[in-house]
Amino acid sequence: MAKNQGFLFLSRKTLSLDLKNAEQYLNRHHLELERKPYYGLRLWGDEFSIRLCLSAIFHEFSDQWFKEIYSGFKDPDLIRREILNSVRQCGFTIYEMDIPNMVLQIQIALYRQERGYVVKMEDMAHGDLLRESDIQAARLCAQGLKDALGVNIPVPEIKYMAIQLLGKKKVLAGDRSNVFIDMEINQLVNRMLESVHQAYSLELGSDFDLNTSLRQHMVSLRIRLQYRLKMDNPLLREIKEVYSFPYAVAAHASTVLSEYFHTIVPEEEIGYLALCFALSLKRQDRQRHKRNILLVCASGAGSAKLFEYRFREMYGDYLDRVETCEIGSLASRDFSDIDYVFSTVPIKARIPVPVCQVQYFFDRHNAGEVERILKHDCGSSIKSCFDPELFFTDIKGNSREEILHELCQRVKKVRSIPEDFEESVLKRENLMQTDLCRQIAIPHPYRPVTEETFVCVAVLEKPVFWHIYEVQIVFLLSVSVKRENLEEFYSIAPRFMMDERCMNRLIQTKSYDTLMEIIDWAEQDEASS
Repeated sequence: MAKNQGFLFLSRKTLSLDLKNAEQYLNRHHLELERKPYYGLRLWGDEFSIRLCLSAIFHEFSDQWFKEIYSGFKDPDLIRREILNSVRQCGFTIYEMDIPNMVLQIQIALYRQERGYVVKMEDMAHGDLLRESDIQAARLCAQGLKDALGVNIPVPEIKYMAIQLLGKKKVLAGDRSNVFIDMEINQLVNRMLESVHQAYSLELGSDFDLNTSLRQHMVSLRIRLQYRLKMDNPLLREIKEVYSFPYAVAAHASTVLSEYFHTIVPEEEIGYLALCFALSLKRQDRQRHKRNILLVCASGAGSAKLFEYRFREMYGDYLDRVETCEIGSLASRDFSDIDYVFSTVPIKARIPVPVCQVQYFFDRHNAGEVERILKHDCGSSIKSCFDPELFFTDIKGNSREEILHELCQRVKKVRSIPEDFEESVLKRENLMQTDLCRQIAIPHPYRPVTEETFVCVAVLEKPVFWHIYEVQIVFLLSVSVKRENLEEFYSIAPRFMMDERCMNRLIQTKSYDTLMEIIDWAEQDEASS
């Protein structure tokens, strides 16, 4: 491509490819390129969608051309001041991290309005969700902008601004007067929790704090989903890594929202929902993982009591009964009500429960291993989910649909799966982004459909565009209808799936043995953390 005297020379192939990429990007924002022979191309879509697309462009691209447009925007500091003044007067606020996005939305609105492009009332079909306080905050902000900039903002634009504010609205601590939880929100949250119960056998419906936090979160989330408003989440990667199981639970619950609002719930939103579920699951952990343990200490009754005290202090959330005994009396001990034995000395006698030898004064590794044992099943490994017969390096396809079709056909030859297995996988794809990060995707059926949990792995010859990332490793996960506890799987799997070095190694070797070595590393790393 050469540039000469203001002309840009490029091949027909390059232009065609660039147009295709541009069209795909616009389609993601509900916009189309309308083609008319001998006239050219025209962007087609409502003003609301155009503004959201512009906002996404400024977030995702840094080209000079976009920077030149930005230079024509109104002063961001002035707009920020007016936003904060107006919402505070109306008794609510917005998080600091949401303010730059809110400022950008208003800058774009003013930029488009100056050029004669205004939103229409019919573009805001869900405006009935706005309350008087939301409209009043937008009016105050519009009046402040008029006083400072001399810009007259019409009624539809004020309503547009109110929608943007409601999408970011956070009620001040201790003030619930501006929160209205209607029947629609109540029903959606109930359906989300029922969906989680069916898939993971988690009884979360009676958790009052979770119900309250989800319902309050849905007030603004509903607006963002209905109008496809962007919500930043700077903690997203950390949430996926640290709270991987709550993220999986939140992703499944979000399919209810995807079906209801006819849109894919962005991963940023799933991340915030995951934090709500993480707190609830932590509360459940304290009840679900209560263990009865026997401590064996060879240093006398006093030391045994101190040993017991240390266990209760460090692992009280996981313990029900803690008993102690001398090593000489083990042979006559009844183990019917004991889950684990922890001993400071080697135990040579055969006993019917798992034994873990620990140091009297725990080091970091020992302490982490004890917690892992108390929290999860001793000696379990997620490697049992990965069958060498379901590891493929010769899957071909140019789209996620082609890849998934070929994978489902291969699975059918090895495992007993229902006839609608592929249909269920594609249904989930249409409702949820399954590319967890760059390089990998974790598709799975809409709901549990197989007798056993298994993972079909495909290392592709070349990357394929999935939802938002280029993917070269596909982990097709099928969860058992027996409702097994998958917390261990989701605790370990993201540890290696989101590790770029591990995935690059698997891409280079294309080896099942390499995958097993990587899982070994992840399980050891989990145990020592």
